[in-house]
Amino acid sequence: MKLLLLSDIHSNVKNLEEILKKVDFDLILIAGDLTHFRKQDAIVIDEIVSKYAPECYAVHGNCDHEEILSYELSGIKFIHGKSLKVGELTLHGIGGALITPFGTPSEYSEKDYELILKTFKFSDFNVLVSHSPARGILDRTNYGENIGSEAIRRYIGNFQIVLTGHVHESFGVLKDKWIAVNPGPVNWGRFAILDLRKMEIELGQI
Repeated sequence: MKLLLLSDIHSNVKNLEEILKKVDFDLILIAGDLTHFRKQDAIVIDEIVSKYAPECYAVHGNCDHEEILSYELSGIKFIHGKSLKVGELTLHGIGGALITPFGTPSEYSEKDYELILKTFKFSDFNVLVSHSPARGILDRTNYGENIGSEAIRRYIGNFQIVLTGHVHESFGVLKDKWIAVNPGPVNWGRFAILDLRKMEIELGQI
């Protein structure tokens, strides 16, 4: 099975559709910021995803309004605060981001994240889909700050795959007992492909 890993679309539907046309995949995971503050863009993005993807699971980002989680979408299934069995995978979702100086629509505290993490039901193969990265893992900004979550870092050992976004410039892959990937923003034409059979990740750009 091949997973298309995306994040930070920021309403760039042109780039999104180009990626979906170009890449072979079985399932899509989106780590937040589907929209750029415009709630209605979630519907447009869902229409595009529905054309190309048999399955798509996502969390919202800090630039997405929580309201989109309740939209009746045909292609995208939101998993914020949920554990969901998909084949041999168990997906776990954490949306939004830690509190920023900018007052974006979906911001949470470390305590909020801790409460979500405590509810997850783990299995043999666990995939975290989180807009916010773990502290010290693909979370360094251009200003040299690490802005990831301490709570997520404490729980990271429970996951085999960790998909994050939020910090556009910190795209890449880190491997430990887990594999962490920030595919980079779709808004920049970036994406990643995870081959589950080989456990290999390839970063790409249109």
